[in-house]
Amino acid sequence: MITEQIIPMTYDKMFKSVLKSKEAREYLIDIIGEITGLPKERIRKDIRIKDPEYEVNSISERKKISDMVVEIKEGVINLEMNKDYYEGLIDRNHDYMLKIRNQMLKEKEDYKEIKKVIQINFDDYNKYKPDKRVVIKFEMMDKEGKIKEGVNMESYHIILPNVKEKYYNERSKDKLVGKLVIMMADNCKELEELIRKNQELRPVGEKLVEISKDEELMGLYDEEEHKRKVRNTQIRTALENGWNKGMKKGIKEGKKEGKKEGIKKGLEEGIKEGKKQGLEEGKKQAVEIMVISLLKQNVDIEIIKKATGLTENEILSIKETN
Repeated sequence: MITEQIIPMTYDKMFKSVLKSKEAREYLIDIIGEITGLPKERIRKDIRIKDPEYEVNSISERKKISDMVVEIKEGVINLEMNKDYYEGLIDRNHDYMLKIRNQMLKEKEDYKEIKKVIQINFDDYNKYKPDKRVVIKFEMMDKEGKIKEGVNMESYHIILPNVKEKYYNERSKDKLVGKLVIMMADNCKELEELIRKNQELRPVGEKLVEISKDEELMGLYDEEEHKRKVRNTQIRTALENGWNKGMKKGIKEGKKEGKKEGIKKGLEEGIKEGKKQGLEEGKKQAVEIMVISLLKQNVDIEIIKKATGLTENEILSIKETN
């Protein structure tokens, strides 16, 4: 191993480059089999990498390109690396599944010929906290979860933070955990240790190092990381500015109310009460300004909830009134 920095597979271009390579074919077969329960021998026999670009339905619709599409005898598998969560991501991924299904419908004579569509999402976040599962499977079922809908579609979410927690902190010996953890390796030391413990990962590790030497890809990776840091800075700045502006405005208005009340109760008591009201009003307006600023930047509601302590309904109410 030569390079110190490794572009992790949580970066979608690395994810696609590694998993499409011949060197990582056995790794790809292994993780698909472990996640879905499909027989690995059948996957190995039939696996074929498809063009992941889907048709557009109108001039206004943008072309949709998923990270990777694999076809096997049992169906079509769409693999997605989701680095960050944002509102609408799940709908976007479901749209990919529908695009695949619609293409198959055009190619077949009847519905019985339609293969299963499987979505495997590799999430570099845990939207489902405090759930600690590594693999969460979704499919259409009745409310009690006893009867499956007759739609040949299913979706998996692979929670990478849970993988890391189980591997490094819980010392899990689970085979799938041991294979998935390499997706998050971002330096040679970590990569070498993973390969030392599991030699089956060597082809994947060597491919990671090889691709990481590509100057163009490294430049794209650095650019993406820069954009992420800029976005995080914008969120933090919005929070701070919203708080400060809201506090100043609220205290100012609170003092005015206090002076009015002071005419009736006495100037001194009124100003004291006004300051108190101003503080409360300031906090309220600071939070509202903060929420509005974050919503304008399309920050996910889950992040806003954590940052402000508000409920989703309170956030939506602020959005509607502004």
